[in-house]
Amino acid sequence: MKKYLVDDVAYYVNAKGDGPILLFAHGFPFDGRLFEPVIDKLATRFHCVVPDLRGFGKTALGSNGHNSLGAPRVKMGRFADDLAILGSEIACERGNKGARFYVCGLSMGGYILLELLRRRPHMIAGGIFCDSNAAADSEEKAAGRNYLADTIDSFGVHTLADNMIPSLVSPKTAKDKTEVVALLSDMITSQSPEGVAAGARGMAVRRNLVDLLPQIEVPILVIGGDSDKLSRTW
Repeated sequence: MKKYLVDDVAYYVNAKGDGPILLFAHGFPFDGRLFEPVIDKLATRFHCVVPDLRGFGKTALGSNGHNSLGAPRVKMGRFADDLAILGSEIACERGNKGARFYVCGLSMGGYILLELLRRRPHMIAGGIFCDSNAAADSEEKAAGRNYLADTIDSFGVHTLADNMIPSLVSPKTAKDKTEVVALLSDMITSQSPEGVAAGARGMAVRRNLVDLLPQIEVPILVIGGDSDKLSRTW
């Protein structure tokens, strides 16, 4: 993996392929390994840039990964700013300063993609919005995320994996593709409790960006799974 200085942290990044930059933003509570199965195919057309987001995988949380009380929290806007910096650095590195880039966001990564489109639309050439939504959390769901953040040190990431995975895969996948379940479990259990808490708190306070959708002027591919329990297709 290659390291890029992004504000106060070193972002760990895998990159492959040639062509326009396609930045990936993974879901919660995972890291860039989530996209490994698709990178080889997309790298024939794009320069695929797959980071571990702030607080996940090998990328540290950093001083900007906390709220005013010192508790771990990374808002979606912070993640979006990180990716804007990273995309700009890589464009410069490739001799294309100022070039727009594409973003593929899965679940939490979809929230980050929308924040990028809200904050820095001039930087985005297009996007892939995977199994995500534009609405803010309900009070009940936000409370659940904050409870997770407050208690993750007590019950640990192994319990988180056991509780989450049944909602992340279909019964058929759980039965027939045990290697997928094992990979997801390994990714979750390898995360730091602090990073998990930071991401959960950040999602709990994210904006409702439904009104942004008709204002988006770049091509967006929306992907959802028929068996997805968390982000229903419509």
